Amino acid sequence: MRVIAESDRREVIASTGAIARDGGPVTIDGGSAKVLARVPEGTPLVIGTTSGRVTIEGRVGAVSVVTASGRISVADAASVDARSASGRIEVGHADGGCRVVATSGRVDIGHCGGADAMSESGRIVVSDAHGPVRANCTSGRIQLTMAGAHDVEAETVSGRVEVSFPDGLRPLVVNSPAEVPGERAGHDCVVVARSGAGRVVVSGR
Repeated sequence: MRVIAESDRREVIASTGAIARDGGPVTIDGGSAKVLARVPEGTPLVIGTTSGRVTIEGRVGAVSVVTASGRISVADAASVDARSASGRIEVGHADGGCRVVATSGRVDIGHCGGADAMSESGRIVVSDAHGPVRANCTSGRIQLTMAGAHDVEAETVSGRVEVSFPDGLRPLVVNSPAEVPGERAGHDCVVVARSGAGRVVVSGR
């Protein structure tokens, strides 16, 4: 499945020929067939596939993608909700939040308003978070780069946790939510970070 958003386009077309919109999100279900769709810039999308890679190019609206098996790549969206049972998930830019679940596969998120990411087996990388982040994985490293003073919750059973903030910020780092005090005097944000077998590193840059 490949979706291309074009600034000069006014209608939705697809290689399947059938598009359901009704004034709301565009729903494209291609099953196991290869599908190419061209949509106007800013179009919200709902995509469901049983297998195969999903690639979204150009600037789109809110995106919801579910695939049983296959890689998901979103270049630029208003927000992202992506789930893959088996395959890597990549988000280049999201104005709002990113909710990403990869049962088996790496998660890479670039610019986002905030993120909620989970991977049972695979690294989680968020490289430019402008809102709170929650990251959880069973086996894999977690790397989070925060753009400002936003709270973080990160946990991995096996792997290293790395969180970086801009210089000058003072995060409070604890192992569990129960350790967060009622008053955060002297701290700009809270990092709840745990690793069963690995180091936790919170630093400035």
